[in-house]
Order: sequence, then C-alpha cells, then structure tokens
Amino acid sequence: MQTYIVIGTYQFVGFYVTQHFLNQGEEVIGIDWTDSKANQHIIEEKELEIGRSANFIYFPINKLKLLDISQEDTVFISCYDFQQGKMDKPDSLIGEIVSFIEKCKKNGMNETPNFVIFMPVEEDAGIFQPILTAIRGIDSAKIIFLPTIYGPWQSEGMSFEAGISQLGQSDIKKAIAHEYTGDALFITDFVHALEGVLTSSSDKNIQLCSSIDDHWDKCAQLIFGESMDSLMSKSTTKINKGTILEVHSKMDPAEGVALQRKHNKRLNLLKEWRKRD
Repeated sequence: MQTYIVIGTYQFVGFYVTQHFLNQGEEVIGIDWTDSKANQHIIEEKELEIGRSANFIYFPINKLKLLDISQEDTVFISCYDFQQGKMDKPDSLIGEIVSFIEKCKKNGMNETPNFVIFMPVEEDAGIFQPILTAIRGIDSAKIIFLPTIYGPWQSEGMSFEAGISQLGQSDIKKAIAHEYTGDALFITDFVHALEGVLTSSSDKNIQLCSSIDDHWDKCAQLIFGESMDSLMSKSTTKINKGTILEVHSKMDPAEGVALQRKHNKRLNLLKEWRKRD
C-alpha cells in the first residue's frame, strides 16, 4: 500500500489533503512546523481531527530527511501554504525540503517517489526556486497552480478570512494585493478533484480553475459588500501557468462563505475560552 507524505499537514491546504486520504483509509505521514505560539490552539484542534487515526504518523520538519520512502509513495509539498500563511524563517524550511528531495534522488531518478507541488498561481518562482530546481528531471513530478482557495481554516493572512475577522482596511488591502483575484475554489471541491487531476493529465504544470464564472468576485462581494471597490488597488489580470483543468464547483459561493463565517465564529469562541483557562 502506498503512503502519502504531506508537507504542511497542519496548515490550510495540507490539512485537507491529509484528512482526505485518511478518510479513504490510506496511510499518511504528516510533516509540519510550529509557525506561531498564537496559533497553537488551531494546531491542537487539527491534531484532534487527524491525529487520532491509526493510519497517521507525524514528523516535525527537521526529521523529514530521515524518512525512507519508496517509488510508489507520493509527496505533497504545499508551497501554497508557505506563501499564504504566516511563517518564520521560510528559507530554513525550504532548505529541509530540498535536502529531502536530493536524498530521494540519490537512489536514481527512476526510483524517486511522486512529487506534487501546490503553488499559488500568482506567485513567481521566488523563494520556491530551490524546490523547483530540485525536482527538475523527476518525470513523475507535477506542479499544480492554485487560484485563491477558501473555506474553514483559511489563513487570516488571506483576504476572505481577514474580511470575515473584520481586520482593518490596511490589512485587507495588503492581503488582496498579494492574492490572485481572478478565480477561487472552495477547499473541498479542490481536494475531492485532486486524484482525478493527477491522473487526467500527463503534463507537469497544471493550473486549476473553477466552473463558476467570477468565483472570487462573488465571494468577495458577499464578504466586503459595498466597500469592495475601495479595497481593490489593482485590476485583475488572468494568469496562465500551465494546462488549464476545470474543477466542478459543487459548493455555491454563498454557502462556502457561510461555512467559513461559521467556522471563524467557532474558532474565536474557542480562543476566548482558552484565554480564560
């Protein structure tokens, strides 16, 4: 039985990918880092959801290079979570991942596991270039470019969660400025489509899009309302980073935003409760 390794297992996208494969009875090795003591209650909540599975094993990022995995295994690296989350010392994290990839390559290119990189569609190679360079030449490696992904557990550094949390306009504007506003996908729609995406295209670079027109705009209008125009500091330019694959969006934007609002409220209540403890 193959094993799935998820780097970023307690982050946003990585958490849902981990949960998806565990729900199917697959073995998952979760790799993560502690990015902030302020978010410890979030990590603990996620641990309660996935840590109890007998098929789940956790390793901290500094133990990653000790793993011995086979050609049949699949490694998911969520650069999307590195970019959209709040993190200290990303260079150190990327260095650990590169060391792990190089270790896997020492057995020969034909013996390396499958690597799948989740990249934000608006991001140039930038700080992720060492990872992209390391996977060069690995035939099974794929890069999946993601538009804005939203839903429960979205990082507060992203515009929808910042708006729902009623952060200041400067924080929301900053989030929007660093986010792709040309499209959006609800997190479970993306995760449920993932296996089909990986098997339906032999291309190395794949960009996902929503089946709902103006998906980001529809969500933003629900969250920001009349203030939306004043928050937008740039016009949206459509980006093409690879073969375009449409994801069937089962979640209506209004329902997806409502679920994210409900989850945000629950987390805030949990945070207040912990302060009193």
